[in-house]
Amino acid sequence: MPQQMHARDEDHARAQVKQKCKKRTYEMSRFRLDHLFSKQYLRDYFEIRYQKVNQAIEQYHPNKLLNTPSDDLIDYFANLGSVEAPKLVITDIYVDQAETNIEVNRRFENDDWHRNEPRYVHGTSVSLHIPFTGEPELFQLRASTYSSNPPYAEIVGSEVIIEYTSSTSKATPEEVKRRLDSELNKLQENLDWVQRDVHSHNNNIRGHVRQQIQARQKRLLDNQNLVSSLGYPLKQRADIPTTYVVPDVKRKAMLTPPPASTAPFAPEPALSDKTYEQILTVLSNMVQVMEQSPSAFSTMGEEDLRTHFLVQLNGQFEGRASGETFHGNGKTDILLREQDKSIFIAECKFWKGPASLTKAIDQLLDYTTWRDAKAALLVFNRNKSFTSIVAQALNIIREHPQTKGNVSQIAETVFRSKLRLRDDANREVILTTMLYNIPKVSSTSDRLKSKRNKN
Repeated sequence: MPQQMHARDEDHARAQVKQKCKKRTYEMSRFRLDHLFSKQYLRDYFEIRYQKVNQAIEQYHPNKLLNTPSDDLIDYFANLGSVEAPKLVITDIYVDQAETNIEVNRRFENDDWHRNEPRYVHGTSVSLHIPFTGEPELFQLRASTYSSNPPYAEIVGSEVIIEYTSSTSKATPEEVKRRLDSELNKLQENLDWVQRDVHSHNNNIRGHVRQQIQARQKRLLDNQNLVSSLGYPLKQRADIPTTYVVPDVKRKAMLTPPPASTAPFAPEPALSDKTYEQILTVLSNMVQVMEQSPSAFSTMGEEDLRTHFLVQLNGQFEGRASGETFHGNGKTDILLREQDKSIFIAECKFWKGPASLTKAIDQLLDYTTWRDAKAALLVFNRNKSFTSIVAQALNIIREHPQTKGNVSQIAETVFRSKLRLRDDANREVILTTMLYNIPKVSSTSDRLKSKRNKN
């Protein structure tokens, strides 16, 4: 009797184990996949990027660092230190199904209990393939916000693969979809947390790069001043490189450093931003006089208008402005010079169509200038549709081949842009384009004729 009771207990235990194993088939098979977002901390990955940027700035050629426009350097090194978070391409998801063998070691299958040796049974595998863009390493990193139940998946190339595997044929399409969608939702949730941290890092890296560049530039200039103050000739180093090979940046387009000269850096005069704004204010005030008394300027051409602006500038800046100065490849209307090179250029032009504005910008770029010259382009309109002309002018400035970066709107009809000189990529001109509507004033005979027609 006790033996019979023992046999019934053993049968009952086997039945319970068999039922539990059937329910846990999916959970046991997916351990062959990987826990995502759990290997290391994302903040450590960011720290490595900061160290990489710091090292790159310290190893950058000294004269290139001093000769290259700061914004170009910041763009280059910030791009080097930025991180591209993975993004799922949901529109390209596809499903793959295949037969598979499933290990059932230490499971009760087909009424047999196998305690030690592995055993395999036929099963089915449904794989959800999700393409992605970005850096695949980030799938292994834990963001500042994370879950204790991360998704299970496999990273193969540029795809995330979520797998459902079952040794039974009882899995319904609804159950398979529910399982896959659950993992996909967890995957997207964790990616959202990663992308939030990456966005913060990429916003901060630019300020960090700016500080590192400025710090090294200051050290270089301080060292130059120290050596020059000794009174001995400075020996040219024989190991100065003439070319620069960009290190490979994994999973990013090849980053090309901004063009720069390795010639010894020599400080150049530059118009301060404060003085530049003061000059623009003088020009703007003169235009207000024109708008208040249009009849006094209605018959003036570009040269006559230039004379009025010169009078105002010379009164404010001790006569350092010169008019009708020929130099370089063209003739400028208003010019402020320092050591035979321009630090400020201004043009007075009437709007004669889009081509006239493009030509005026090209003319500004033909003048020999210091590295950080500043310019103003005053465009006067005597036609109708001034609003349309302002919109056209903005597009022309944006699309000009030498325009760098964004065009900012200072006022309703005033735009600020940065232009690269055609013959020297390291020389820039800050251009403020100011558009003003100076309508024609009808003559006395025209007004009398108009009055007769009305009568």
